[in-house]
Amino acid sequence: MSSYLIGVGAAVFGNVVIGGGQCMQKYALNKLQREWEARRELEGLEGGGGGALYGSSTGSSAASAAAMHATALDVRTRSGSTSLGSRGRHGAADGLGGRADSATAAAAASAAAAHGGPSPRYTSKAWILGLVMNYAGEVFGNSVALSYLSASVVAPLGIISVIVNLVLAERFLGERITPNQRYGFTVIMAGVGLILLVAPRKSAASDALQFVELVSTSGILGLFGMLFIVQTALISLIRLGRRESLFLYVLVASLFGAMNVMVSKILTTFMRLKLTFSAIPNPADIVFYGATQAAHARPLVLFLTGPQILAAIVMALSIVGQESFRQQALGRYSVMQFQPVFFATYNVVATLSGLLLFKELDGTAHALLFFSVFSLGIALILYGSRFLQKARSVVLPSHIRLHKENLGLKTL
Repeated sequence: MSSYLIGVGAAVFGNVVIGGGQCMQKYALNKLQREWEARRELEGLEGGGGGALYGSSTGSSAASAAAMHATALDVRTRSGSTSLGSRGRHGAADGLGGRADSATAAAAASAAAAHGGPSPRYTSKAWILGLVMNYAGEVFGNSVALSYLSASVVAPLGIISVIVNLVLAERFLGERITPNQRYGFTVIMAGVGLILLVAPRKSAASDALQFVELVSTSGILGLFGMLFIVQTALISLIRLGRRESLFLYVLVASLFGAMNVMVSKILTTFMRLKLTFSAIPNPADIVFYGATQAAHARPLVLFLTGPQILAAIVMALSIVGQESFRQQALGRYSVMQFQPVFFATYNVVATLSGLLLFKELDGTAHALLFFSVFSLGIALILYGSRFLQKARSVVLPSHIRLHKENLGLKTL
């Protein structure tokens, strides 16, 4: 089997897992939202003045009824297949709880009201599982694919995660795919197909000498320095200049993503070759010390050299930075606004960074053909995104959408 097919298979696998993880996170966030709404309804029922109208005894009964209603909602949240009779039995059991259950429910409602929104995402095991699936797909899928393929192939294949997420959400979460969405995704997939048609199929380094030459001539330090300056300016514009726009958040998240792609490609290629060529020097040491001196680099902490520690910090910051600004954008804009624009921008930035860094195009003719078709593909992706943004979606209240603990409430 060729390295190209291995890389494509790894990318497809990774994006299927990521799509499933995103759907799992959406399920968890929807559940947290429903539970919060149930607590709010309970608080409203208890504060409705039942005690004043009918006396303290009746007021206690009203509170018990409210607890019964909240329990029924919680049962419905835990299992969509729960029958009406089952919900009634749970409600009756809670009604026998009397004042103690009512006090507990009231305390929960008061705590929710004090926090002003649903429980934080990290309190949900389902959300954490979705997050683990996302990163597992990146590590065992896309990162492995990058060790065999160009970023211009791996990045567009990310559309698979969006499609998987959409299909699962329709099947299990009851979401409806509108005709506009279907047409938009069809156009986007046509754009992705064009990009894949002309993307470089040159395999990554297959031996130690090719890898050392690739890393030592990549100019990654200069490119990262330039990205650092650009990122600092963009983040300052958002934080200090009080200027916020969808494109700024998308661009910052995409640049962090491009940094992660470049580091991942070098690191995973190194790990793959290390299994065969055990004496191959670490790429971080090659970048800082050169191909000749890299083999003699001394550890600074345990078995890690200074450049290796710095490379690990850069990779961690790029992952955290991308996720942070992605979630901030999702807290301010709908998924249908954010996702297509991010997908197109991320493809442009990651592809251009990879081509510039690893010199993957075969001559001027290939470069002209690639950039012409690539531009057409990106244009189709942006055109298709217009139809996704026209799709009607539920707009959350501002106190939910912008609450600090609930950024990313509508994450795919």
